[in-house]
Amino acid sequence: MAFTPQQDDDIISGINVTPLVDIILVVLIIFIVTASLVLRHNIPVELPQARTGEQSLDGLINLAVTAEGKLYLNGRPGVLEDIPALVAEVRQKIKDSGGKISAFISADTQARYGKFAVVIDRLRLEGVSDIALDTQPPDLVKERP
Repeated sequence: MAFTPQQDDDIISGINVTPLVDIILVVLIIFIVTASLVLRHNIPVELPQARTGEQSLDGLINLAVTAEGKLYLNGRPGVLEDIPALVAEVRQKIKDSGGKISAFISADTQARYGKFAVVIDRLRLEGVSDIALDTQPPDLVKERP
């Protein structure tokens, strides 16, 4: 049996899309991670420590109370009166899936407890009972200058 070499002079007319898809997926993942970090670092909130704290992704509603008492709703400045509209908007979005509305509250350690309590009360009045407090594990805490 003799081996006959084949000619590889044929023109490649197709494009291998596998590497292209791999690159696009990596870029998408980098964009998602970067966007969540940028959003989190734009709001000046120093989170309290908790040994049971977990790293979590953004929920349906994300509220932040700064040390100065400013309120941010899903990364945008807002006031307490904006919470009912935000809850109604989220409720409308998840109406078809039958999902449960949950809220993550990030409050600076220097924020007044009264402002924090009013935010939680306003969420409960709107029917949001699944409320999580955003904390950070002790090993991620930086010393304040």
